Amino acid sequence: MKTKLLINKLFAYSESKNKYFYTEFDQGINIIYGKNTSGKSTIFQMLLYTLGINDNNDYLKEIIEEGAFLRVDFQVINNRESEKITFVRDDETIFIKRVDKPIMRFNGIRANQSAEHIKLKGFLHELFNFTLKLENKEGYKAAPIEAMFLPYYIPQSVGWVYLRKSFSSFEYYKNLKEDYLDYYLGIESLVDRDKKQELERKLKSKEDEIKFYLNLENSNDEFQITKLVDEEFVEESLEYIKLHSDNQVLLNENEEEYISKCNEQSYYKERLSLLRKVSRHHKKQNPLEGACPACDRELSFSITSSYKYFQEENDTEAEMVKCKAMIKKLQGEINSLGKLINVRKENNLKTYGILKRYFNHNISFDSWLNNKVNIQLIHDIKYKLGVLSTEKITIENSLKGFKTEEEVQKSRISKSKEFERIFLGYIDDLGVKTLKEDRYISLYNISAFPSQGVELHKTVLAYNFALNKLIEKTDGIHRFPFMLDAIFKEDIEQSNKNAIIEFIGKNKPNDTQLILSIAETKENEKSIHEYNKKYFNGRAKLICIGEGVRERAFLTQYDGSMENYLDETLNIIN
Repeated sequence: MKTKLLINKLFAYSESKNKYFYTEFDQGINIIYGKNTSGKSTIFQMLLYTLGINDNNDYLKEIIEEGAFLRVDFQVINNRESEKITFVRDDETIFIKRVDKPIMRFNGIRANQSAEHIKLKGFLHELFNFTLKLENKEGYKAAPIEAMFLPYYIPQSVGWVYLRKSFSSFEYYKNLKEDYLDYYLGIESLVDRDKKQELERKLKSKEDEIKFYLNLENSNDEFQITKLVDEEFVEESLEYIKLHSDNQVLLNENEEEYISKCNEQSYYKERLSLLRKVSRHHKKQNPLEGACPACDRELSFSITSSYKYFQEENDTEAEMVKCKAMIKKLQGEINSLGKLINVRKENNLKTYGILKRYFNHNISFDSWLNNKVNIQLIHDIKYKLGVLSTEKITIENSLKGFKTEEEVQKSRISKSKEFERIFLGYIDDLGVKTLKEDRYISLYNISAFPSQGVELHKTVLAYNFALNKLIEKTDGIHRFPFMLDAIFKEDIEQSNKNAIIEFIGKNKPNDTQLILSIAETKENEKSIHEYNKKYFNGRAKLICIGEGVRERAFLTQYDGSMENYLDETLNIIN
């Protein structure tokens, strides 16, 4: 079941300047319009600021310094039950009023790491059943409040160029794209992943404990002697003696083989030495230029004697190569046998030492008592190993209930295919050139788009609408108003404006509010009404800032029209 947020009212009041702002929102479509720099973006930023987001504080500095407090009235709908809630923010304090409940107060929430802001984050997570966790250098932590609005807010400043950059506080999170998309597409809740990682850590801990106790039981000499002495371990004592005996037999066999290999290698070394002498002498008997080794006369040349000479030279060299290979092979075998003999000797010395102490064991009360203590320790170790093994099996069974990496990847591919179909359809609707490369259409691969200007603006618009459509289909994910600030770029021509507003009217989300802003002057106000009539069937709520002519017009002179509402707000604060 989805938890839905519907914004009803936004109110700002500066007592020191006697200025205010007030507007109501429709539960469907809301169009904010006014001259450039009139304060349209301020409405979005004020909504977020009042709900505890500090990311835009610099943009709101002028209004905050005028001492204005902000109030947002909204509804939270969950399981067909609706609750009216009021947030009032006065500088660093947020007051929360809920029906039939005491007013909650969070002091000192300007810093996101403050204890009060963390408490506020926890309250909002619970209110909207928001469970996303993101990984930073300290591990997985509850995601900031901004993450609740990330897929639903496209700001004028960076939202129409960069993806997932609507807020500045996500720079230091690892795997943001994957964790963020997985959560909003319902692939695998990070709560589950967190539990899985916790189970994996516990399993590793259990395995380490089991390894420690096994090593302790098997490597402690006193424990081995205890087992030999105690009557409970007669069979084990016999096995121990047999082990020592068998090891000695193998050691003898290895030593015999070692000596045999050494003798064989000596043979080949001697043979190689002899062949080298033969080769040196043979070279002097070359029928072409050699002499008789006995009388120094030149040798008579013939084809037969030359053939015989070279054949003998080749045979000698071949035999020398064979001898070298055998010497090398035998050296490797001798080395391996040497290491094996050393290991067997060490094992034999150890078992022999234990057996020697066993046979010389003097039975006294003290030795009997010490032996029983060791017996108890051995039993405790065996009991502990049994408990740990049972716990390990339980954890392994629990882990079987989680998705494997292959299953997660398969789900991502499936969601990416669905996104690609919707996204390319939207691209076509907006008249944008079709994208083909995987890095621009596969949801988990997209980081930027290969276009600029109006083409980029419309591509990002299509991306955000396609992602919103996927989230709409995902069970259990909260739904916030879809807030699009400045849907028209300043230099955009009328035909593209018509294409964009027609696209929004055709593909607007049906299950939540749509709040968008358009920069239009008083002279062009007629077009706002035409957009509303033609693309939204005249149902959009129109919110004008600065009467379409004034700049920096978010706060206007207070006219006394909100006395009851103002008193109610002051009562919440006081």
